[in-house]
Amino acid sequence: MSIPIQAIYETTGAHYGLRLLTGENGLTKEFTWVQLCEDIGNASFFRGNELVITTGLSSNHANWLQDFIKELIRHRACGLIIYIGKYIQEKDITPDIIAFCQEQHFPLFSLPWQVHLADIMQDYCERLLRARQKEMDLERLLRSLLLPCSRPEKSEKYLQELRERGLEEMPFSLFVFPLRAAHLTDEQQQSIRLAWKRRLNHLSRRYSLFFYKKQLILILAKPQEIQSGLLQELKTELPKGALPAASGESRMHADWQELPASYAEACAAAAAANFQQKSHLCFDELGIYRLFFAASDRKLLQTMRDEQLVPLQKYDKVHHAHLLDTLRAYLFHGNSLQQTAALTFTHRNTVNYRMNKIREITGSDFADAIVCFHYILAFYLDDYLRLHDTPDKTT
Repeated sequence: MSIPIQAIYETTGAHYGLRLLTGENGLTKEFTWVQLCEDIGNASFFRGNELVITTGLSSNHANWLQDFIKELIRHRACGLIIYIGKYIQEKDITPDIIAFCQEQHFPLFSLPWQVHLADIMQDYCERLLRARQKEMDLERLLRSLLLPCSRPEKSEKYLQELRERGLEEMPFSLFVFPLRAAHLTDEQQQSIRLAWKRRLNHLSRRYSLFFYKKQLILILAKPQEIQSGLLQELKTELPKGALPAASGESRMHADWQELPASYAEACAAAAAANFQQKSHLCFDELGIYRLFFAASDRKLLQTMRDEQLVPLQKYDKVHHAHLLDTLRAYLFHGNSLQQTAALTFTHRNTVNYRMNKIREITGSDFADAIVCFHYILAFYLDDYLRLHDTPDKTT
C-alpha cells in the first residue's frame, strides 16, 4: 500500500529534523517503499513511487546531484531525502536544483547527518506495513457492508468497527466507475490507486478506494460538490481499455448502514448515464427513474408499460409505421403538432394523420391530462426497463 509524503512529513518531520526544501506541490504523492540509493545506475531497479534516501556517498562531480535527481524522476521516484553534512553540503543544493524540483513537483528534503539511517528506514517501512494492513482491513469491512447483512450480530460487529475508525456518523457519497477491461493486473491496479490517491489527497477529506466486481469504488466522506473536471481527470488515469463509458454517484448518506443502498444508487446512476450517453450522473438527477429503481416488483412495471405501448408497438411492427416515436415526441413537447413535425422530420399533416391513427388504435383522448400522464409514465418505464437490461449495466 502507500502513504502520502505529506502525512509522513507532518508526523515525523520534527522528530528527525526533516526540512522541506522545495516541491511542496508533490507532497500529495504516495510512496510505496523507502529506498536507499547512492549510485545513479541503481535507479534502473526502481519499480516507481519510492521515497529515496541518499547520503551522497557516490557524488564524484559537480553536477552529480542534479543528474541523480533527474534519473530518479525518470524512474518515477516520488521524493528524495538528502543526508547533509558529510558528502553533501547545503551549498551543493543549488538554486537550479531547487527550481528544477519545484517545476517537477518533486519533494526534496534535507536530513541532519546525526540521524541514524537504520532508525528512519525502519520507522518508515513499519509505518508502510501498518498502513497496508489498515487499508486492507478497511476495504474488507467496506466490501462486507456493500451487501445487506441478515445477521444482527454481524451487523453490530461491522458498526463497532466503523465506530473505532470514526466513520459511523460521517456523511458520505459513493461513486461507481464500471471498468470495461475484463481484468487488470496487480501492477495496473496499483498504478491506478496511486494516481487517483494523489489527486484525491488534494481534497483533504477521508476516502476509500478499492476494486469490486469489475468496478472501481470511491467512497468519499463529508462530501461536497465535486467538480466534473476532477472526475474526468480521475478517469484519464485509467488504461484506455478499461475506461468506463459513464460513472455514477449516490446521494449523500449519513448512516453507514445505508452503504448497500448507496452502492445500488450509484450503480443505477452509472447505468442511466450510460443509457443517456452522459459521462456522469448523480442519483438525485435521475428524476422519476428513482421511483422505478426503488420498486421491487419488476413485472408490475412491465405490465404498466405494456398496457399503454404494446398496441402501438404491434401496429408499428406490422405496418412499418412510426406511431410510437410520433406519440413520444408529441407528448414530450406540449402536444404540439408543429414541434412534433420538426422533431420527426415529417410534414404537419403526416403527424396529424398519425395522431388520429393512434387515437383510433388506443381509444385514448390526448386532450385529457391524466391520459397523457399515463403514456408519459409508460415511456419512462420503457426507458428504465431497457436501461435495466443493457449489457453494460453496473450491478
